[in-house]
Amino acid sequence: MAGELAPGRAISVRRLAAQFDVSAMPAREAIRRLVALGALELTATRRVMVSQMTKEKLSEIKAARLALEPLLATKTIERIGTKTRERNKLVRRLQEWDDKLDGAIREGDINGYARYNRQFHFELYGASGAAVMFGLVESLWLQIGPFMRQVVGRLGTTVLVDDKHKDIIGALKAVDAEALAAAVAADVDQGMNTIDVDDLES
Repeated sequence: MAGELAPGRAISVRRLAAQFDVSAMPAREAIRRLVALGALELTATRRVMVSQMTKEKLSEIKAARLALEPLLATKTIERIGTKTRERNKLVRRLQEWDDKLDGAIREGDINGYARYNRQFHFELYGASGAAVMFGLVESLWLQIGPFMRQVVGRLGTTVLVDDKHKDIIGALKAVDAEALAAAVAADVDQGMNTIDVDDLES
């Protein structure tokens, strides 16, 4: 999800087990689950690798994220909008992640950017209590993570300075579900529009 494994990279049970100091069985099960989620793919020769990106897949992921992530954000408002203490706690956590994210962008820290951006969004979505939709969004981030990391690695973090996180925090403070959904949609749209499959293939 953080994009530490590049698209097309081969994954072996033996190397994975050694990396995490586990036996082959949990490593094999992890690979099986990641294949089912679309983060890894099984080739015709039974080789497992990090999934590649295509225009069609990118378009589907963008549409799914735009449908699900604003909805999850509104579910968060519905669940904690009237719970002042819980809402304020979430706002503080989001501000902390966004401050760290801004620092990573300024410093050109791509790994930090990926980590803090994920934490920001999942902190917001996790507060929704909508476990099924949250799981679907996780699977989408698993699929897009390696490719997004490759894009940011090539273009640099300066392409990310105009995120909509402060708008998201402001809408949450105001308990404005419509504004929150719009800010999340704009943030997803801006991030996904950064990706150009042709540019990376050239």
